[in-house]
Amino acid sequence: MSEGARRGVTRGYVGALIAATGVVAAALTVASWGILSLALQRSPVLTEGVPVWVAPVFVIVLLAGLAWALWNQAVTLLKGRRQPQWGSIFVVAIGAYLVWCLGGVLAGMQLLDTWLSPFSAALVVIWAVSALIFWAVLSRRVYTDRPPPRWPWERDEETG
Repeated sequence: MSEGARRGVTRGYVGALIAATGVVAAALTVASWGILSLALQRSPVLTEGVPVWVAPVFVIVLLAGLAWALWNQAVTLLKGRRQPQWGSIFVVAIGAYLVWCLGGVLAGMQLLDTWLSPFSAALVVIWAVSALIFWAVLSRRVYTDRPPPRWPWERDEETG
């Protein structure tokens, strides 16, 4: 990263980046849970009597928590901190696990669907990776003078 002046970003840019990171986290959750379901021959929630809507509602709550944490991370980054907020990333990742597990207990899920579930462990990795991706993209935008990436057909070809 260059030591020069920082480039400014708008709230809209940060908001769009948070939304994109949320989409990435949701996509990674669906993909990883699908792979785990195929590999383990089970669904994320096996407990009888738990409504079908519980798991999607928990994931939406987790995505909202991720968005809030990313906004705080953006504010800190824009105030001049250039390193990732490892504490925040750790809290986001472990928080996702705890919300899933504690919410699952409150919803009546069994121990194998909450605390000992590989699906809840996948949330930890996905939320940590998503927070790191967000930090990397935003810090590149703010603290480097590199232009935004472009597709090959967008690049100016020099004729010679």
